Amino acid sequence: MKLRKILGDQRGFALIISLLIMFLLVVIVLETDFYTRTDLRAAGNFRDDLKAFYLARSAVSAGEAILKDDVKTSNRYDGLDELWAFPIPEYALGDGTLSGLIVDEEGKINLNKLVEGKEGKVNQARRNQVRLLFELLEIDPDLVDPVIDWIDPNSETVSSSGAEEGYYLGLDPAYPARNGPLETLPELHMLKGMTDEIYRKIEPYVTIYGIGQININTAESLVLQSLDQGIDDSEAGRLMRKRPFESPGRFKEHLLPDTKVRMTTACRINCIKTRSNVFSLTAEGTVQDTKKIAHAIIQRKGTKTKLLYFRVE
Repeated sequence: MKLRKILGDQRGFALIISLLIMFLLVVIVLETDFYTRTDLRAAGNFRDDLKAFYLARSAVSAGEAILKDDVKTSNRYDGLDELWAFPIPEYALGDGTLSGLIVDEEGKINLNKLVEGKEGKVNQARRNQVRLLFELLEIDPDLVDPVIDWIDPNSETVSSSGAEEGYYLGLDPAYPARNGPLETLPELHMLKGMTDEIYRKIEPYVTIYGIGQININTAESLVLQSLDQGIDDSEAGRLMRKRPFESPGRFKEHLLPDTKVRMTTACRINCIKTRSNVFSLTAEGTVQDTKKIAHAIIQRKGTKTKLLYFRVE
């Protein structure tokens, strides 16, 4: 009787041990499966991330090729009726897609050209133009002067609205003034009086690239209006409908007489052009749910191109 009881207890104990071992095995299997799936998911995300990056980079290369081809097929002017100005349509490549958009940076106002030469002399024609642009955007035009003070090499404020290094060193945190050309457009956020709202308003119309002349074939309406007080929204629309112009002279033929006189004097006949050499490109690569966006600045010299700026986010 006792032996039977002992054997029964041992069998019960063995059953419990077996169940515990099975439970542990199940836990181990589930844990291994979880980490395996996590590793596979991470590897898949890394793979898709890398593929999306190279797709975006490929879209930049496609944009460069389009700009090179433009010189060979159409070198009379650069305008919005040309192939480069149309969005690069979504194109399937492998298991992803790429797309892009090229914008002429020289259809905008170059803020770095507010000052000229090593001595940092203020370009009054450009200053008046940017002030007019700010007025059109309903922004205080006096905010142009902090831009001038930021990029000029001297320590004298251009006006009471300006700000030199002493102002910025008095901030918390403090930082020195650039006293040289803007290196990126978002750098404007560091300037006195600049807010995110103001930056968003001016960003489509200003640049830091190019020689300072504005391509009137690609300029937005507000940029054309900033050329002279005599060009209002209606007049800018009329001029835009006349595009493309093959030369600045052809553009000036369509200006109102008073505007033509003022522009010829203020611009020294050299503030506008019809060809461009610097373009921005926003390219996108997508694989599954992963997306990479590349921002590039492309300089074109003849049939060759050079990347001035490249960033992927």
